[in-house]
Amino acid sequence: MLSEKLRATILAVIFFIGTVGSLIIMSLFSADGSEELHKAALMRVFFFQLSLLAFELMSLLYIMKRIKLNRPGIPIAGQYLNVAIEISAPAVILLLLSQQYEAPSRVLHSPLMNMYFVFIILSTLRLNFKISLFAGILATTSFLLISFYLIGTITDSNVSLKNEYIMAAAKSLGLMASGVGAAFVARQIRRGINRSLKVAEEANKVVSLFGQQVSKEIVDEMLQNDGSVKSKMMKVCIMFIDIRNFTKFVLDKSPVEIVRYQNAFFSIVVNAVAKHHGIVNQFLGDGCMVTFGAPSPLSNPSQHAVNAAMEIQKELNKEISRGTIPLTRIGIGIHTGDAVTGNIGNSERQQYSITGNVVILASRIEQLNKEFNSQFLVSGDVIKSIDKSINSELMGAVNIKGWSQPVPVYKLA
Repeated sequence: MLSEKLRATILAVIFFIGTVGSLIIMSLFSADGSEELHKAALMRVFFFQLSLLAFELMSLLYIMKRIKLNRPGIPIAGQYLNVAIEISAPAVILLLLSQQYEAPSRVLHSPLMNMYFVFIILSTLRLNFKISLFAGILATTSFLLISFYLIGTITDSNVSLKNEYIMAAAKSLGLMASGVGAAFVARQIRRGINRSLKVAEEANKVVSLFGQQVSKEIVDEMLQNDGSVKSKMMKVCIMFIDIRNFTKFVLDKSPVEIVRYQNAFFSIVVNAVAKHHGIVNQFLGDGCMVTFGAPSPLSNPSQHAVNAAMEIQKELNKEISRGTIPLTRIGIGIHTGDAVTGNIGNSERQQYSITGNVVILASRIEQLNKEFNSQFLVSGDVIKSIDKSINSELMGAVNIKGWSQPVPVYKLA
């Protein structure tokens, strides 16, 4: 459709130039009494070109409307009709202009005959072998008919009719050869476009599948950096989610039932995380690790993380009440801080990783849910960054293995 739009635009410009040119010629030569130019003939040519301009503009509007509505290409019958109308234009213009000459056949030797080649060449933009061939056949036929008609009006005995017919036949063969050539060019262009589209579709499919395995944001980052994500320090917020008593839950379940449950649960998590601009780094079977603020930085990753966690709880409870997911209790732990982000590994195998104490502490805070019989715990650093209207309860400063100072832990649910 874009190719059709280009073709119609080019023809509209050509007919606009032709219309303006006719006006200029009429204004310059219509009153000089010349035998070569007659106002009446030029006027007919002017209005005919104006009608063709209107036709191409309507075609252009029709094409643009179909593109906007995401409709398929122009119906094949309409394309053939369009070709027939356009290819008839040079013959009609030649016939109209012939009326201004005492020897009408002189128009056959004018440059106007080359208009046929313009239409044949532009037919390649239809990307259809048969239509371009049809344009060549139609141009050849119409030129032969107009040539035989005008040659038949020759009364000058000094003009060789044989030579005129030979010239007309030679020009017609040239039109036919152009039509055949245009048909093959159209087919090759179409094949090239189809190959390009196929390659693009396969590339998009690979990117889409890769994005499902790691994260769309990471894929975008890699594409922007020639396949690598350089390590850098970033302010991030890490969330760990754990399904309570998962081992006990799956003991009497078949593998199919377990996978169905995991897909339903993680679908809620993934949708909520994506909505709040986070990425799921790892699925851990009975839980997952989520990052906010990397690889794309966020102004307040802690707020995004808390909002996502609250939405996960809300949507999980909703699905439990509907009966689509069995009764499920989860634990969520969130901590914010600096971390090193980027790919780790070698040229054979790499993985996007978030490394730092922020990850370890977020995991330890999540485990504290068992001790406090809670579902949602965050560190004091998170509380400092989020909206103060969110209800929180200080559980105390907890001694956590590996930390020299007690860590303030708050309960949000």
